[in-house]
Amino acid sequence: MQQLINDLLAFSRVGRSTEGFVGIAFGDVLSRATTTLSLSIESLQAEVTADELPVVRGDPVLLTQLLTNLIGNALKFRGDEVPRLHVSAIEREADWEFACADNGIGIGPEYGEKIFVIFQRLHGRDVYEGTGIGLALRRKIVEFHGGRIWLDATVDHGTTFRFTLPKRSLLAPTSAPTPSTSAPSAPVPAPSNARPSGGSS
Repeated sequence: MQQLINDLLAFSRVGRSTEGFVGIAFGDVLSRATTTLSLSIESLQAEVTADELPVVRGDPVLLTQLLTNLIGNALKFRGDEVPRLHVSAIEREADWEFACADNGIGIGPEYGEKIFVIFQRLHGRDVYEGTGIGLALRRKIVEFHGGRIWLDATVDHGTTFRFTLPKRSLLAPTSAPTPSTSAPSAPVPAPSNARPSGGSS
């Protein structure tokens, strides 16, 4: 019950203000998330790796919560293999498209939309613990940042979640530039600090 209350409070707080938005290297966000889950990662000898990740604009606490949830689910819904999760990013014209791919038990494509509905669960609580809020919280965090999140139904093994974060929020000035002010440059990708650690929703 306490976990349910905590999760509901976290869900209700998302979207109240963008005052916490700052430019942050997404690799640093990933490092924070793996530090939060370090005990579980080490006990399972899991591997969390990443490609070079960009600088984005957002709330560091919420983005860390997003990745912590993604990694946590990969650890929870693991298969017989050592858990592995890889984070990558592709630059699009208007946004960055991220992918978090794991080698867990996977999710059927027919559940691609249902899993993001609050309190919807694919497994009983006697099989996997949880409150059924995690994926709904992920969607709310991503949409609050102006992006979208979805299950990649094309993968044959494990689970891959994809989400976008717009570049415009990083590039758009807070006020109209003066004639002497040059336009801001495109974001420069920052290397990720993620690395294999001692070592789906």
